[in-house]
Formats: sequence, structure tokens, C-alpha cells
Amino acid sequence: MIAPRAAAIWCAVATAGVLAPSAEAVVVVPMTFEELVDESLAVVYARVADVRGQWTSDRRAIDSVIALEPLKYFKGDLGDHPIVRLPGGETGGVINVVPGAPTLRDGDLVVLFLTAHGPAIPTTLGLGQGIFRVVRDAAAGGLRVTPPPLKASAAGRIIRGAANRHSLTLDAFESAVRELRAAR
Repeated sequence: MIAPRAAAIWCAVATAGVLAPSAEAVVVVPMTFEELVDESLAVVYARVADVRGQWTSDRRAIDSVIALEPLKYFKGDLGDHPIVRLPGGETGGVINVVPGAPTLRDGDLVVLFLTAHGPAIPTTLGLGQGIFRVVRDAAAGGLRVTPPPLKASAAGRIIRGAANRHSLTLDAFESAVRELRAAR
């Protein structure tokens, strides 16, 4: 015989299991800068023009659909008004948070490493690994590109706080992308 308190807990757990959406794992393989450049369809320095949440076709999740104002392409060309998609977002008062997925806001300056499979809307390579923030350097007066907080080593391991993770001027960053492309 199950005690009433234990039965109530068991009933709550069973109900939560039935009503909860299925859990899906997000696996991100660490990528080096070289892999980001090689595997990207396009690398674009852009200003985020608009971010809108949109339900996925199965209505189980929300994606952010992001309109970009490209300022310069370092690789490829997706046109004057590219749209990209990132998992997670907000629509109709519902917020869908995907752990590890980056968020972009109107007006953000970013360098995006984009990929697409088939006719799909492009997305960033390796979730946040394909997003480099661009910030104004008040001291030097220029723009600096800040890498994501995690960096992959050549051995494929992720290094948090890697010593060689540092910002570059936008011009130096563009040169690094173009040099890697030329070397391939």
C-alpha cells in the first residue's frame, strides 16, 4: 500500500511527465576559427535590423527570425536584406529559451558565420560560436570584434578563458578571414 503523500507525489510526477513537452538535447561541436571560415556559406559584418519570434511549423518551439543590414561581406553574399534564424525567442507573450543559444537585439553589430542546408533560412555555425560581437573601442576610436566566450582548441576541446581569445580590430578580423580563404 502506498502512503497518501507518496501517492500524491507519484501522481504529480506522472502528470508532469505526460504534459511536459519532450526534452530535446542541443549538441554543439567545438569549432576552431579555421573551421568556422571553411564551413560557412557566408561571413557578414552586419547590423541587426529586426528580430521577431516565430513558432516553428510543429508549434513546439519558437525561433527568432532576424533581418540583417549587411555592412560588408567577408565571404559569400546573401544579398542586401538577408534573414537568419536562431533557436529560441518570444512571440505572443510566450518565451522559448534554448540553453546555449545566443540572442540578438535590434541595433547589435555582429560578424556572423552563416550556414544553410537546402532551401532553409541560414543560421549561425555552432550556435553562438558563429557570432562575434562588434563593439566600439572608446580609447582607440575604432571597432573591435569580440570572439564568443568559448573557444575550441585545435584538438577539438573547448577552452574557457583561453589566453589566445582576444578582440581584434574589424580590419584585422576581416584580414584573418580573407587570409584563411586564400590559403585554402
